[in-house]
Amino acid sequence: MPTLQKVPREVAGQVTSTLEMLRTAPESPGLHVEPLQNVKDDRIRSVRVNRKYRVLVFRLNSSGQNVWLVEGVYNHDAAYAKAPTLYLRMNPISGTTEIRSDDDAVQTGGGYSEEEVRSRAAALAAQREAERLAEQQAAEAAREADVERSSEGDGEAGPTGPVLSVTAQQLIDDLGLDPHLAEQAAEADDTTLYALAQKTKNWQGTALLDLATGTSLQDVRAAYFTGVTGGSAVGTPSGTADVLQSLSAEKSQANYHLIEDDTALAEVLASGSFEKWRIFLHPEQKTYVEVNTRGPYRVTGGAGTGKTVVLVHRAVRLARKAAESGDSARIVLTTYTRTLADALAQQVRALAPSIPRPEALGAPGIHITGVDRIAHGAVTSAQDLTPMVDVLGWTTRTPKFSRHASEWDAAIHAAAVAGALRDRSQPHVTAAFLIDEYREVVLPHRILTEVDYLRVSRTGRGTRLGRAQRREVWSVIAAYREGGQRDSALDWDETSAVAAAVLDARAAATGERVADHVLVDEGQDLRPTQWQMLRALVAEGEDDMFIAEDSHQRIYSNPVKLGRYGIAIRGRSRRLKLNYRTTAQNLDFAVSILRGGDFDIAAMEDDDLPGSEVDHGPERGTFRSIRTGPEVTFLPATDLADEIEKVAGLIRQWTEEIVDEGGDPSTIGVLTRFKKTRDTLVRALDDRGLRVVSVDRNTRYRGGAPLVMTFHRAKGMEFTRVLLFGVDDSSSVDVARGAYDEHAREAAELQERSLLYVGATRARDQLAVAWAGTLNAMVNQDGK
Repeated sequence: MPTLQKVPREVAGQVTSTLEMLRTAPESPGLHVEPLQNVKDDRIRSVRVNRKYRVLVFRLNSSGQNVWLVEGVYNHDAAYAKAPTLYLRMNPISGTTEIRSDDDAVQTGGGYSEEEVRSRAAALAAQREAERLAEQQAAEAAREADVERSSEGDGEAGPTGPVLSVTAQQLIDDLGLDPHLAEQAAEADDTTLYALAQKTKNWQGTALLDLATGTSLQDVRAAYFTGVTGGSAVGTPSGTADVLQSLSAEKSQANYHLIEDDTALAEVLASGSFEKWRIFLHPEQKTYVEVNTRGPYRVTGGAGTGKTVVLVHRAVRLARKAAESGDSARIVLTTYTRTLADALAQQVRALAPSIPRPEALGAPGIHITGVDRIAHGAVTSAQDLTPMVDVLGWTTRTPKFSRHASEWDAAIHAAAVAGALRDRSQPHVTAAFLIDEYREVVLPHRILTEVDYLRVSRTGRGTRLGRAQRREVWSVIAAYREGGQRDSALDWDETSAVAAAVLDARAAATGERVADHVLVDEGQDLRPTQWQMLRALVAEGEDDMFIAEDSHQRIYSNPVKLGRYGIAIRGRSRRLKLNYRTTAQNLDFAVSILRGGDFDIAAMEDDDLPGSEVDHGPERGTFRSIRTGPEVTFLPATDLADEIEKVAGLIRQWTEEIVDEGGDPSTIGVLTRFKKTRDTLVRALDDRGLRVVSVDRNTRYRGGAPLVMTFHRAKGMEFTRVLLFGVDDSSSVDVARGAYDEHAREAAELQERSLLYVGATRARDQLAVAWAGTLNAMVNQDGK
């Protein structure tokens, strides 16, 4: 897979054709399947792609099976240089197949044999046990000193000591790690462990990172062990029968994808590329793809941990599972914006192009759309809108969807003119407070009268209201509703609430819901009535709802207690902790932004997870990247003109580098907090002869130039290189000015931190931060 990404695009197409012919007509003379001389493993073959490129494969023939294990795609000379060093080995402890090289079988240090290294590891393990208490005490003292020095600005923290809490001998005996790797890993600090995992190409490197996230040794064993026995020592190829049995095991699918029929191969080839996520899943991700649940289930995780990948694979699995039983499933896959829904649709099409993707809600297949569009469709297609009365107190045959937030100002004015408000400067009669109160209290409880509002519980709302204040609030809400009835118009929160009532009424009449499974991406940004509507789509039962979200990326809504809306996830919520997108350097910077805010997941949501799983940050070893890269680039400037000049220079440099490598400059993202800042930057870059594309909600853009957009618009996207522009002391909303109480102020500050976090985690490889004057207080250049 990685090698295919490095060949020209036209060659990648030829590779797919070559592989298809290899499976269907391996004896074809045009393939030139050639055995090689003086090789470590006599099963390796070279397959001709064209005059310049070759595919290296292992031919595995046993008991009538004919399997081709594809190792990689290389330039002709590189292929013939690499092939003699490669061999297949089944790990005798884990039962996992490893494609090995003489290079990684070379002993470290003084050239010890494997037996000598094992002996040294055993001695080291005994020594480590004897010293562990003293080391822990010393490490704790060092950490406290580092924290104190960091808080005082006296410099960077020193080494943290060993990351793993297991011995080298445990890694050897219990996991089957190579002895020399185990010896180094047991002693490794953060930096060394990353380096070890990075250069260890097989499953052993990923297992080390799993342990570093806090996953227990027992759970790592369960994730990777195939249950197949046999195998051979490092340096010795394993028998074909052992390898085939290992490759066929379910746990091997995290590293190898066994294609056994034309349909499966056609779906892979139809995608147009071999992007790794489409085929391979980390064992933990695979667990959540396949888990059978009785009731709603939630997977959380930081940006880049593969939540959306899990969701897409799960939707496809549910569709295929139903098809295998001769049935068809009605699956809804949704998220909070149309743009993100379109991205989900593309991923499903790439993963499983043969699965139907119907436009209509309730049709067999995977219906993929935004949440608001589902609500709109449920209301406009309803034969009877009588249930509106239970939600709003009025109904109509032809509702319009044209209400805006500004109409709350008109409602406040109407209530004041009627003498219902004593003091319009009070927080509880501001538009911001009323909008939240309406969407979080009134609509979800289907409150129709002042009496009901005086009685309703407002748990979770910050501002406390007495009876007189509640009456004032209700007078404005009543005026707002009168305006909606007069115009036969709904806002989007009302639309979702009405859709939920319509769907519930339909189910009561027919005994059937419109969906069998509902899967939700970016759930942290959905509002109460949207959750009510989603709950109304599907009956509670087996695999009914599956939710992917990250509280640290909440940029649109306040926290929602799902249990209040019939979505009971207590005990059915798990967290992904390995980041696949962002390098460790970029991730550390992004998490440092969150660290200044109160991101207590357990307090915000229905989580009852152990503390180690809800803690978010590398300092506790629970959230790590599998990738490393360059440090974050900082571009301080004296004024805006200076900042633009520096930014233009970096973008020009990045663009030239990408073009020289045959890449697309649209993999560069330039992100800003505000649209006005985006527009200013685009004009300034254009004046300097630098072509970029300004991206807005309705923009249709093609490749060929860097993309400039707001943090909000970049949500759900990723780029190879990202530049955050204008991150100065005026680049965040003044949360104190717009907040109606302390609770709202804290929530607004967390959203600002989340926006910066979202922006920083869009970067795969390189991240740069630019500002003029004073750096935003939420950002620390040292990442602490």
